[in-house]
Amino acid sequence: MNQSAGWLGTVLGLMLLAGGAQAGGAGEPPPAVPGASAGCVPGYVRPDFAALERELNAARARWRAAGVRDYRYDFRQVAAPVLFPTVRVTVRGGAVRDVVLVAGQTGEPSAQARATVEERFVQIAQALAFQRAQPCPAVEVTYDREDGHPTRLSTAPRDLNVADGDGEWTLTNFTRP
Repeated sequence: MNQSAGWLGTVLGLMLLAGGAQAGGAGEPPPAVPGASAGCVPGYVRPDFAALERELNAARARWRAAGVRDYRYDFRQVAAPVLFPTVRVTVRGGAVRDVVLVAGQTGEPSAQARATVEERFVQIAQALAFQRAQPCPAVEVTYDREDGHPTRLSTAPRDLNVADGDGEWTLTNFTRP
């Protein structure tokens, strides 16, 4: 019995050590990943902010060249963990005229729902400036190939032990009346 108790103690001790290691316990940092910043999730690659700013400037130039002043689009926003209702934004003469819930949606629109494309560009520029200063940012932006209007902005922290903080908005069903 004494030998069985010894084995049981060894097995329990190993299980506790394994559990602590899996949970990041024992005060040990995770192993370093080549190319990752300290404190970022394994495999992290920092966004190329110079390229993101060039893309923003090119999209703005396409938008100005298109001269679009009247349009509408659907706006959907997630500010983790909150999913705001999708709204239809109508712009006339370069100013927001109406923001209404899309059929089947309920709730209050986000504070960012009411914006022109020009204001979306400003939001993107502000997000890039803010994210650039963060230790482990993730940023993705897409634009319409023809007229340059933004179609998606996604930002998130990629720090170790960060459970939320992701944010995203999308513009869909962009139409010119």
